[in-house]
Amino acid sequence: MTVLVELARRAVSHPQASSFVKRALGRPEPMSRPGDMSISIWQVVPIYATIFIAAIGISLFSYMLNQVVVTLCMVESPVAAITVTHETSNDKEDSNEKETLLEAGPTITLVNAKPITASIRATVRHLVAHAGRWSRFRGFKIHCFYSFLSGLATTFFSGALQGMPGSAVVGAAISAALLANVHAAWTHKVVAMPTDGLFWGRIPSKAHWKTLAVPAALKAVMPYVSMYLTAGVFMLLKLNKLGYEGHSIETCADKIGLIARVLAVIVFAITCTLFLCLPAMVTLVRIEASLLPEDQDTIVPFDRTFGGKVVSKIMGGTGVVGFLDAWRSFNWEARRRLIKLFTKNFFITIGMFVFVLHVVAIEAFVFMGEAAGEILAQAHREMAVSN
Repeated sequence: MTVLVELARRAVSHPQASSFVKRALGRPEPMSRPGDMSISIWQVVPIYATIFIAAIGISLFSYMLNQVVVTLCMVESPVAAITVTHETSNDKEDSNEKETLLEAGPTITLVNAKPITASIRATVRHLVAHAGRWSRFRGFKIHCFYSFLSGLATTFFSGALQGMPGSAVVGAAISAALLANVHAAWTHKVVAMPTDGLFWGRIPSKAHWKTLAVPAALKAVMPYVSMYLTAGVFMLLKLNKLGYEGHSIETCADKIGLIARVLAVIVFAITCTLFLCLPAMVTLVRIEASLLPEDQDTIVPFDRTFGGKVVSKIMGGTGVVGFLDAWRSFNWEARRRLIKLFTKNFFITIGMFVFVLHVVAIEAFVFMGEAAGEILAQAHREMAVSN
């Protein structure tokens, strides 16, 4: 990706860049010096257009995978299906041979249905069948609105708390807590069946803010905690001192030790994500889903009792799942399914980036010709000198 950015930057900062605009405006330009390689602006436009279109496409696809499908996976509660099988004529003949005191009847079998979110393709098909073609990106407008407000609030509180240790963490926690009801409205939009209600009608009442504030703040804080812990392990293994005197990598044993330390940091980061970030995300989404009005159906099977831990308001209960029960009711089968989904999403996203990178590289050499090779060679020389 660095090579792509460098290629695009140098394409517009080429010595003949000023002449591109003059040619586009129909103005005469001075003769280029011998040895200079001129590039037309129309050779660069297709590259920028491809990058722009790819950025929009990857963003929408990533939203579908990492927001819509993942949220449905956190909420779905697989249901069991009861199948009734009647005896065939052959079975009756066999049963007549063995006399029994009880009359033979149909066979009842309890079958656990496969979760919808076990497959990305099945999830998308289910969404399209029940909510229309654009349901792949359901809640996108609300998500953009929430992200905008969250960015403003986080920037404000981080600036107001500047100089305070952990100001970024505190700012993120306060922002997430204040906007908890807006995030709950987005979750309801994603998990509920389509309705004609307006966005403001989806926002839970102020009475539920206390229920949502703490889980929302923890969900915002956990990525920072994970990052700080990983940075601590990084420094503990002295990876931040590489290149300094006494920490050079010379022998084969040093290289093996370096690889082992890097792998240890990666494993620790993944562990923090699984045991800190993931539970916080699941807990928040499931608490938000429990606040969904009872007159609204969910687009995937959803156990509103959370395994018998929640009593509906009609029966005299609160209808809201507790903080710990929200995670405990998310069984190990569902956790494995969610981790597999995150893994698939990661590799799909990486594959899209690699594909776009190759397309842009091919376009650069097709439209820019030898100039692309010259720019890459010069960038490589500068990187070698800086190292």
